[in-house]
Amino acid sequence: MDDAAAALRLIRETFKTFCFADAPIIEAVAGGVATVDTSKAPGKDESTFLVALLTAVCRPSLHLAPGVLLRAAPVSGAGAGKGLLARCICIIAFGREPHAVTAGANGEELEKRIAAELINGSPALFLDNLNNRAFKSDLLASAITERPARVRVLGRSEMVPLNASAFTILTGNGLTVSEDLARRFVAVDLDARTEDPERRPFVSDVRLEVMQRRSELLAALLTIWRWGRIATSIKPGLPFGSFPQWCRWVRDPLLALGCADPVERVSEAKQRDAHRQVVGDLFAVWWDKHRDRPVAVQQLHEDVKQALDPQGRGRQYVSHQVERLSGTRMAGFILTRQAPVGKWGRATYALKKTTEAGNS
Repeated sequence: MDDAAAALRLIRETFKTFCFADAPIIEAVAGGVATVDTSKAPGKDESTFLVALLTAVCRPSLHLAPGVLLRAAPVSGAGAGKGLLARCICIIAFGREPHAVTAGANGEELEKRIAAELINGSPALFLDNLNNRAFKSDLLASAITERPARVRVLGRSEMVPLNASAFTILTGNGLTVSEDLARRFVAVDLDARTEDPERRPFVSDVRLEVMQRRSELLAALLTIWRWGRIATSIKPGLPFGSFPQWCRWVRDPLLALGCADPVERVSEAKQRDAHRQVVGDLFAVWWDKHRDRPVAVQQLHEDVKQALDPQGRGRQYVSHQVERLSGTRMAGFILTRQAPVGKWGRATYALKKTTEAGNS
């Protein structure tokens, strides 16, 4: 454990000039930049980075692993170091920089680019500059949590396997991920605490340093991994869906060394998801107008209908939306459906409180 702790200190010292948003910092002296106070335990953002770095090293040996989201604030987040951090991770883990892929003009083009990269078999999938968007990709969601994963080749009736062991990195300013992807990513927020992050006066080139010291840094990470594999008293962190092996091999050893649990951020990501917020607001209005009384769609209060259909698309749209939300748990409620009675009966819906309000 002492060797693993020393290895972690080495890694933290190397990356202490990165502006992890919630990290305790040492203010800059003249001609320098603020640095992370490595004498204190790492915060959530630095911890998530450390977990991401070890994930990249372990990724070829892991059956499944979550992706990593590196993001900064809209507008003022440019130059915070997201792309540089992604490149440093890949230099250490894979010995080379990743090939950056941009989003393209629309969702269809993005899916094609993701498929092409995963078919190509590179060790890392690096989607860069996904600025000011709620990112969604059914293909990527499948590739992260399904193994084997396959995709149809464009223009041919042929399914080909994807590289299921690719380490996935997304970067962007003002970037969030959809609900489907929220449980498949851990997030690192960067905040340079200045309007112009690109003007910070760095005295050294961390990318060059990482390249020159790759063997030393990789050895430190392998030391942590090895200790985590042979230690018998490591306590598990929060459960994390499809990734129990990743939790045991990567996340839990770093928790034992004093890092924060990046899985706690998953619920925060879900709360940022615009669709969840809309449904939560809808349920609040529904509860205010109807409580837990069963009501048919035609009997819904006008405020509820407005929340369901703000663009006024009509009764059938409202009926479809209510049916689609049947069984949804959100904001401490569940929307239940009661089947119609008789040939001409109408289905009714009722909102019920659950015991999960604190975890929704």
